[in-house]
Formats: sequence, structure tokens, C-alpha cells
Amino acid sequence: MRVLVVGSGAREHALVEAIAASPMRPEMFAAPGNPGIAGIAETVDIPADDLIGLRNYARTAGIDLTVVGPESPLIGGISECFWQAGLRIFGPSRAAARLEGSKVFAKEVMRHAGVPTARFEAFDREEPALAYLRSQRDYPMVVKVDGIAAGKGVTVAHSPYEAEGAVRAAFRGAFGAAGERVLIEEYLEGREASIFALTDGTDILPFVPAQDYKRLGDGDEGPNTGGMGAYSPTMWMEPSTYAQILEQIITPTVRQLSLIGAPYAGLLYAGVMVTETGPKALEFNCRFGDPETQALLPRLDSDLLELLVACTEEDLRRREVSWSNEKTVCVVLASEGYPESSSEGDEISGLDEVRDLAGVRVYHAAVREDDGGFYTAGGRVLNVVGTGPSIMEARARAYAAVELIRFPGMQYRTDIALEAMEMEEL
Repeated sequence: MRVLVVGSGAREHALVEAIAASPMRPEMFAAPGNPGIAGIAETVDIPADDLIGLRNYARTAGIDLTVVGPESPLIGGISECFWQAGLRIFGPSRAAARLEGSKVFAKEVMRHAGVPTARFEAFDREEPALAYLRSQRDYPMVVKVDGIAAGKGVTVAHSPYEAEGAVRAAFRGAFGAAGERVLIEEYLEGREASIFALTDGTDILPFVPAQDYKRLGDGDEGPNTGGMGAYSPTMWMEPSTYAQILEQIITPTVRQLSLIGAPYAGLLYAGVMVTETGPKALEFNCRFGDPETQALLPRLDSDLLELLVACTEEDLRRREVSWSNEKTVCVVLASEGYPESSSEGDEISGLDEVRDLAGVRVYHAAVREDDGGFYTAGGRVLNVVGTGPSIMEARARAYAAVELIRFPGMQYRTDIALEAMEMEEL
């Protein structure tokens, strides 16, 4: 079987690694890939958003299954592009991917499905949004742009001044087309978790939950990012809470999408806040999470390729997924200036030193290879994953490897899974 993975980040590196381990012994390809992926798959220089180029390559190369990593091609309609050419692809339709592409659409789906979520109002003009804010007394409040904005379109406003500034910035073009509509919603307090489930549009196969870290700095300080680390399993979540999330959030959402003629087949990722009154949905994403995937897939004992194919064939019923008892901790290494900007072209050293460390994986993200050397090529550069029989051991392995890797201005959090390790000791 010939499998093409679309994307160039650490998530795609982890996907390629997991799929390549299948007993089906697939022949692996990636577009555009990265230097880490190139050690496992044949890389093809086609950007992830070149839908026609990807379709034409898949057709001429005899690709049997295409797996899409990032959200942008899915929101842009890559699945329809492939289906029209008679090609098999793992990922939801453009209509279903609106669940991530439009926060307003996602909220309306939740409202009709009865999914618990924060109270909200949506606006397509600046003045009504500002008038609404002036009528509110309870802060903080959350201001979100409707479209995808690389993790930068959400503001937790602690004052009317801050909230009004976020609304003005959105409507005056700070986020381009993503900010043409704005969502203002209630601020939820609690513990946040990432929940993943495969679905073929009817049946659902849940993955184990993961915990990610969105803020740049230790103690959840600093700006929001695409994610600075993750660990699995989520130590604090009770099985009953997880079952409640599946029953009240995941299942009704999949059912509602089918009812409106947009059946969801792919990986559904829900950001959930577990509050004092129960779990509530924060947002949905139409793809594998990054960096949660890098923490989850090393624990997967089942054949990922078999499960992905089953999704495309509407054949998930009665299938099961099994996980190892190993724990994983993922630490993201980012370049200087991230997330506002990013330094490129800085030489990375130490990768040879960590290559053979027991219980350590290094997934490449924004990395460029030149004449045998490795250089930074964007914001989040590398993901270092430690595995072990306990969170403590997995964490120790991850950070021991991090200490061996160097590049100018390297940023990372030192508290990934620290709370989980403390819980494990109790």
C-alpha cells in the first residue's frame, strides 16, 4: 500500500512514523515533509495548500491513501478534490471541516445538538459588538475571531478596554478574513483537556485524552501559541468525566453534522473545559492535534493505518483501539521571537547526541537541512518526546534530551507535565 501524508510539521512526522510501523508495510510518501520525515518516507516538494498539485501527484504516483495533517487543506476542500478524482483520502469534507474553519458555525452546531458550551453572541459588524460589550458586567470575557488565525485569534479580556481593543483589531483587519466575524463568549473556568475520536460519520472510536500547554511560558504565562508541549495520559481526568464528554459532546456533534448533510469522517478533536458543573466544549478541530499527536501516537498499540482505512470505508463498527501503559511527555522547542515572529537559519546542534537515547523520540517541525547540517526554519522547531513507565521517568527522559539540543534563542517550557508528576506521586 502506498500512503501519502500531507504536511511538514512534527505532527506529520509522528503520523508518518506510526503509519510506517503498520504490519501492512506501506510505502510512505510525504508532501512537502521535512528532514526528519525524509528518513522514513520519500518527500515530494508540493505545498500542503496546493490541492490540485497534491491530487495530480497522488493520481500519477498510484497513492492508495492520503492522510491530511494540517487544517488548512481540509477547510479548503482537499477531500472533495480527491473524491472527485476517485482517490481515497482520510479527512472530513469541506462542509464538515467548517467545524474548525468557522467558530460561529461550530457554536451553532453545538447549540442545535445540545452540546454544553459557553454562552455566546456572534457579530459581523464592529459597532453592535462594542455595544454588546458595554452592556456586560462580568469579566473576564473571551473574544474570538471566526476563522482560523494560527492560534492568535483568541483574547481572554479581563476588562472592557481589553475586550473592545480585541474587537476593534479584528474588524480592522488584524487577522485578515478570519476576523470578518467575531464571537464574544462567557469565560469558563476549570481544567482543559484535548479529546480525540476517529469517526466514519456514524460510529465513533475514541482515543485516550491528552493534556496540552498553549501558553508560551512556565505557569501558563505569556501569549498563546500553537502549543508548547503535551503529555498522555491525562492524569487528573476521571473515567466517568471522559465518558460524559463522549456522550454529551462528541457523539451529539457527529450526529448533528450528519443531520445537516455534512457527515464527519476523520479525526475529530475537541477542546474541552471541565468545569464545576461538568465538561463544556471550547472548540472543535478537524484534524490531529499538534503537539498532542506527538504524545499520543507513541502509546498506540493498534495499527493506525488499519484504523484510518476503516474510517474511509465506513467500517469502524466493532473495532477497538489499544494503548500501551507507557506514559509520554512532549516538550516543544521554539525559535527566538516565537510566537510574534521567528528566527530562521540558526544552526541546530545535538541531534546526533539524542538519536540513540532510550525512550526518546525527536520529531522535526520547522527544520531545514543544508549540506548535512540542520537549521531552524520557523516558529516551533522540534518536539522532544520522552516515554517511560511513569510520568516522572518520561519527563526526565524528555528534558535530558532537551538539554543536549542547542540553537540560538531556543525557547521551551520547563514545567510540562510537572503537575501530572505530582499527581502521580500521590
